[in-house]
Amino acid sequence: MAYATATQFVALVGEAEARALAPAAAPATGYDAVKIDGAITSASATLDTYFATRYDTPLSPVPQVVTDAALDLARELLDRQGRDFVIKAADHRRAWAKDVSQGRATLGVTAGSASDPGASASSGGEVLIDAPPRVFDDAGLSAFLGGCS
Repeated sequence: MAYATATQFVALVGEAEARALAPAAAPATGYDAVKIDGAITSASATLDTYFATRYDTPLSPVPQVVTDAALDLARELLDRQGRDFVIKAADHRRAWAKDVSQGRATLGVTAGSASDPGASASSGGEVLIDAPPRVFDDAGLSAFLGGCS
């Protein structure tokens, strides 16, 4: 599942840059929305590799910060010139995603709220135990333990 749309991408970079990054095949004019959508899908899949350690993926609902990260990564995928500011923005988003995966950063939503995609998922850092109740405890063994010293 893509975390953004071609329309959001064009809103971020502008139509002129969208045409430069994903030109439509001749004789058409404008930008190639299919190529942009492909880059966004790839960027979203990359983000999922980080988020899957803590959340069920694909995320739903999608926090705005995740959409922004997907757009920055897609822009890097489409940028054939390797511009520094595009690479730095994408590197910043990857570092943030890594921090989210390790629990050092958040998705920017209130835990347990309707906008929290992990409200139904385990946080990944907790130890969960599913076992029967204890058979032998201190109270049950007190007679036995009392005679041994």
